[in-house]
Amino acid sequence: MAIKELLPDEITKHIDLEALSFKTTNELKPLDGIIGQDRAIRAINLAMEMDFPGYNVFVSGRAGTGRTTIVKGLLQKYASSDITPNDWCYVYNFKEPDSPMAISFPAKMACQFQEDMQRLINTLKNEIKLAFRSEKYEDQKMFIINQFNDKKRIVFENLNSAAKKLSLQIQNTPTGFQTVVMKDNKPMTPEGFENIDENEKENVKKRIQEMENRIADAVREIAKLDMEAHRSLSKLDEQVAGFVVEQYMHDIKDKYKDLQPVVEYLEEVRVDIIISIADFLGGVEKEEEKVNPRQEKTSHFRRYEVNVVVDNSRLKGKPVIYESNPTYNNLFGRIEKYAEYGTYTTDFTMIKAGSLLKANGGYLITDAYQMFKNPFVYEALKRTIRNQEIRIEDVSEFYGIAPVSSLKPKPIPLNLKIVLIGWPNLYHFLQAYDEDFSRIFKVRADFDYETNFDQNTMTQYAQFIKKFVEEEKLLPFDKTAIREIMYYGHRLVDDQEKLSLQFGALARIIRESNFWAVKSNKRIIRDKHVRKAIEEYEYRHSLIEEKIQEMIDKDIFKIVVDGESVGQINGLSVYRMGDYSFGRPNRITAKTYIGNENVVHIERKARLSGKIHDKGVYVLSGFFNSKFGEFIPLSFSASLAFEQSYSTIDGDSASSTELYALISSLADVPINQGIAVTGSVNQNGEVQAIGGVNQKIEGYFKVCKAKGFTGKQGVIIPASNEEHLMLRTDIQTAIKNGQFHIYSVENIEDGLKILTGFEAGKRNKNGSFQKNTLYQKVEERLRLFSRRNEAFKNSISTKKRGQKKKRIQKKKGKQTQ
Repeated sequence: MAIKELLPDEITKHIDLEALSFKTTNELKPLDGIIGQDRAIRAINLAMEMDFPGYNVFVSGRAGTGRTTIVKGLLQKYASSDITPNDWCYVYNFKEPDSPMAISFPAKMACQFQEDMQRLINTLKNEIKLAFRSEKYEDQKMFIINQFNDKKRIVFENLNSAAKKLSLQIQNTPTGFQTVVMKDNKPMTPEGFENIDENEKENVKKRIQEMENRIADAVREIAKLDMEAHRSLSKLDEQVAGFVVEQYMHDIKDKYKDLQPVVEYLEEVRVDIIISIADFLGGVEKEEEKVNPRQEKTSHFRRYEVNVVVDNSRLKGKPVIYESNPTYNNLFGRIEKYAEYGTYTTDFTMIKAGSLLKANGGYLITDAYQMFKNPFVYEALKRTIRNQEIRIEDVSEFYGIAPVSSLKPKPIPLNLKIVLIGWPNLYHFLQAYDEDFSRIFKVRADFDYETNFDQNTMTQYAQFIKKFVEEEKLLPFDKTAIREIMYYGHRLVDDQEKLSLQFGALARIIRESNFWAVKSNKRIIRDKHVRKAIEEYEYRHSLIEEKIQEMIDKDIFKIVVDGESVGQINGLSVYRMGDYSFGRPNRITAKTYIGNENVVHIERKARLSGKIHDKGVYVLSGFFNSKFGEFIPLSFSASLAFEQSYSTIDGDSASSTELYALISSLADVPINQGIAVTGSVNQNGEVQAIGGVNQKIEGYFKVCKAKGFTGKQGVIIPASNEEHLMLRTDIQTAIKNGQFHIYSVENIEDGLKILTGFEAGKRNKNGSFQKNTLYQKVEERLRLFSRRNEAFKNSISTKKRGQKKKRIQKKKGKQTQ
């Protein structure tokens, strides 16, 4: 391909308004579908329809491509056509109080059960209280008490009768029964006991001993009667409580008879109320007294509450949960605590569900990067997916902090699809370094950032704008505004044949176009409003660009755009500041001299260059060796520098620029300073495509405009970058007026012709380059360097031989003496 100078129509995309078969978006239907993401959608569909473990999805792609919105929409469609999953609640575990039980209910029934239990307990509080305060209960209770009192009275009577026969008397004291010796029906005094003879004393002692034995038997019998009385009274309480509980629990048992876990739980509630009826009644009395609000948390009745952790009563289909802040507690749930007597405690009513449990049976979406910012989350997520169950645990245990009071709730079976959204490099990192990742995230949905430009895509773009206009309640767009948005879409991807799918950036311009149209009191958004929005956006972000341009205008940054210089050239680079980028020229200089170090890059020596840039410099050495090294020894060195550059440089887009400067220096042929260059080069001298071509050209155009057009200024770009051009209209105008030029080349030889006016030259059959060509001049210079280098080496060698000869002669002279 020969040198090509691009025409104004070739440096940007042109969309014929006739291709848009509408006047405004009012005539369009909103977009019902997704633009250009067939690969990602097919991947997501596969994952959703594969009913096997591990078919979770990692969604990768650039931010702003609508990943989250599209995924939500797709999952909502799947979710709406499916059955709503079960509700879940936690209840008190009467067998293991520290391990609350999880019970599943059909959707909408958990809250009903919670209300039914609350009504049941409230009813039982009142009815049991009334039953235990009834005359019938009191009569039964007194009958039992009197019955056992009669039995105890008989025991006492028999004891007193036995004592009388032994001339003793029984006295009841606070410390127990005391035996008193009687004489003449009067208690014997200690003095009287001492005055009796020894035989009678012995007789009294025997009677007392016999009596104490009988007293011990009587005490045991009375204790036994008390225990029987207590059991009888407890049995009465249980019978009364059981009657009331069974009476009012019958209906709720019948209502949930098809749910075996619920029936079993209700039976445990019934048994617990009956066997702990005293605590039940005590709780009623405390509520009536209203002693302390704190007692509400320690109330006996909290054990009968139902803690609904998942309520799907408002759902139609499966849940789709987006967790924007995937901390451990937000994902897996938490166990809250309350302060009590200087410490913290908890119970099953304070168990709270996380997003995983809320999404159970459906779909969970979260951001992978945000998840990895939180400790323990990823490992816990892998464990949960592998075990297909979720455990709500106290996160403080992971930090090694022993909680004062904690619970171990029973795990809940988990069945859901998880969608992680993240950058492609994060996906590759996990695949490379985590062996579990590929097993639990078997599907990758990769979102593209661009799509092919055709009639169908144009229509979809317009329909997307229509949809956005309706959702945001904006003014309608006419076809000129739609076309301007498409131009912006081309520019975002730097391609005439591709449209951007970065809908975040497009949405910003659409909103701001509406703002400027409203500000102008217009009812329809036109192309000028879109251009205004783009200009204002660029102005807001261009402070640094303007500061650099100001320094170029004042020659603080020295950029020469006219005349000719040897070994000096303008290269083009791109500065990226977040989501805004701009181009600026860099002065590149080359110096060549005798040596054997080949090409030395000053930036690399100063450690201001990246690895890709270093590679580009090494490629230059390969080019020189292949082009000239077969015929002559390369006895030269060169230094390259980006003048007034004080930050790190990377990328190989300046490698062709550096090569032009080197050839100019070696050939001693000046370069037209009005032509700036970009493009990488390979060892064969072929110029290759680079990125940021539009920003680079526009940055140099701005400098030329500020310093004054000469009619000889322009840029050289790789031919493979032609389709990436989406330049501003002012550059088109300058090209039409002959003020600015854009050339595309495929190899170094074509670029040299534009820059120097000389042909590069080809070797003849005898191996020499054509006369008066650049390569012939370079080779002559290289031969000169080689001859001088050889002559220098010979002179050094001759000098060393002479010095050696003098030393030998001097040594012989001394020996002769």
